[in-house]
Amino acid sequence: MNVLVSELKPYKFNERFFELLPKDVYKPLKADIEKNGIKTDLHILPDNTVVCGHQRLRIAKEIGLEKVPCKVVKLEGDDVIKEYVIKDNLLRRHLTPEQKALLYGELKKLPHYQGRVGRPSKEITDNVSVIKGETNELIGKEFGVSGRTVDRYLQYAEEVDSHPELRSEKITKVLRDVKKAKQVKEIKVLTPPKGEFNVIVVDPPWPGSGGYDPDGFRGSGDHYPSMSLEAIKAIELPAAKDCVLWLWGIDINLREALDVIEAWGFERKSTLIWVKDKIGMGAWLRNQHEYCFLAVKGKPVFHGESIPSILHAPRRKHSEKPSEFYELVEKASPYKAKLDYFARKKREGWQVFGDEVE
Repeated sequence: MNVLVSELKPYKFNERFFELLPKDVYKPLKADIEKNGIKTDLHILPDNTVVCGHQRLRIAKEIGLEKVPCKVVKLEGDDVIKEYVIKDNLLRRHLTPEQKALLYGELKKLPHYQGRVGRPSKEITDNVSVIKGETNELIGKEFGVSGRTVDRYLQYAEEVDSHPELRSEKITKVLRDVKKAKQVKEIKVLTPPKGEFNVIVVDPPWPGSGGYDPDGFRGSGDHYPSMSLEAIKAIELPAAKDCVLWLWGIDINLREALDVIEAWGFERKSTLIWVKDKIGMGAWLRNQHEYCFLAVKGKPVFHGESIPSILHAPRRKHSEKPSEFYELVEKASPYKAKLDYFARKKREGWQVFGDEVE
């Protein structure tokens, strides 16, 4: 049905919630309405209050339309109206992940959701239903996204609630900064490994990696808080009298890696180059390899005569080294006392140390 524009009034959302509703399509929407008119009904309450279609109502007034198409919906209570409006906006395919995340966060706050988020119906109806589900995995199925995506969206929404200045930042950056802050705290309380080790693998968080660019490919993945070169040199490795050291380095810190080996009291012997199956990031050349320096202290047992200096192995997730590397290390040095320093995952037969161990 068509309703006189003069008889319509916008629903008075609180200012904070209204600011969450997407407004980035206003200009193209106005141009389309000027050319083709309003093709989608405004959703109004029985008293002619507009709950969905505020931008269309504003445009109608600006260009002097007398009547606009409307659909009457029967909704009672601010929470029910807010849920309805959120779901209407979530149906818009042009929403950015950040906009979706903030709307998911608002939906989760509604009293009858009790911490759950409901999936918007494929068709907006007059009745707003409560979607059941106890976990984010179930929530994800309702929204058609993964449980991990729901986790990330809701965590981002919580961070923006606490720190509104983050609203202009991308989800990836906000969550990475949160993770790094948490890691800094965890690193301070990590218990150093006990005992002495004949084999030590170290993958330090080198400084100067260039940072992470979520929208491109330049720069190294800054997934964890880095350490200064002096802090890395100051690490007191629990090395046995006879010890084999495998130190991973990155291109821009090769000279520094040699300084670290010397500072730790080791002597460099050779270099292993890991060639990956996929190209990675890089500012000048796209990296597809990593260096691992072999160094020793004392006179450790080492059987490397049949081991080549090139290791071909698939790329893993960020900073995770291939299982083929550890098999190589174990073959070369048949010691029981083995330590993986700054490890990413637990490994049978190894003691691990690091805040990212899974």
